[in-house]
Amino acid sequence: MLAYVAVIVIWATTPLGIQWSGAEVGFLFGVMARMVLGALVAIPVLRWLGLRMVYTPRAMLAYAAGSLAIFGGMLSTYWAAQYLPSGMVSVLFGTAPFFTSLLAAWWLGERLTWYGVVGMLVAFGGLALIFHDRLTLDGVGGLAVLAMLASALMHAASTVLVKKVRAPISGGVISVGALWLSALLYVVVWWIFDGQWPEHASLRTWGSIVYLAVFGSVFGFMLFFFALQHLPASLMGLITLMAPVLALWLGWVVQDEVLPPQAMLGTALVLGGLLLAQGRDIQLGRIGAWVGMFRRW
Repeated sequence: MLAYVAVIVIWATTPLGIQWSGAEVGFLFGVMARMVLGALVAIPVLRWLGLRMVYTPRAMLAYAAGSLAIFGGMLSTYWAAQYLPSGMVSVLFGTAPFFTSLLAAWWLGERLTWYGVVGMLVAFGGLALIFHDRLTLDGVGGLAVLAMLASALMHAASTVLVKKVRAPISGGVISVGALWLSALLYVVVWWIFDGQWPEHASLRTWGSIVYLAVFGSVFGFMLFFFALQHLPASLMGLITLMAPVLALWLGWVVQDEVLPPQAMLGTALVLGGLLLAQGRDIQLGRIGAWVGMFRRW
């Protein structure tokens, strides 16, 4: 549960970091530098945790499945973020739980309940209400929208595939393997389509890259894949609905951004929808166990 909450917090702070890291140096260099630095930092972190890389066929399949989200999904998000407002990006990526639930039911045989479907629809409606005033394309073509939908689909497919592979290794090892594979792919793509090292970059740009590399890539993905091994794929997919809401409230608290009344109502709908989507999984006994764990911690 702690890993699950940590992933939500990290992902909620990621959109601002993406904007800052690519505004001056270009989105390709921003995402490439983030992933390469993250891959380098991940190795000593893995050793500090007492873990070692595994190169069995099943482990390699898990790395490839994880890289689908880190490389394909993240590359699409970075590109689309140049042309779409952050609200639109959040709403479009918020469709990932729908893809995750459908793919989990198809590939993993997870039960697709009526309260889960209705709850996700309510939550997505609340998310759309929050960003209602920002849902305009402003003349930008539909390619960026399709790119964000593709990003959500690739993230969902990656989540379900990692679960389906069931590699007998820790989530930390899976995240590092997927991160290294993705970093190599990013270097190749950057070299082919850009290949220019930025001459000038502010401290804010490099700070954003470092933050995204250490927390967004290393610890964020490690915690995500760790939680994925212990929680249903459909529950993990709901992170993409909660993170945009938290990002909105953080902007209101930290940067004094305007929070209109419909945003408050939308937040209530999102939380209520998520509660409904969990249905029978939310039991008083489990909640009591969580509270007890927090007290001991």
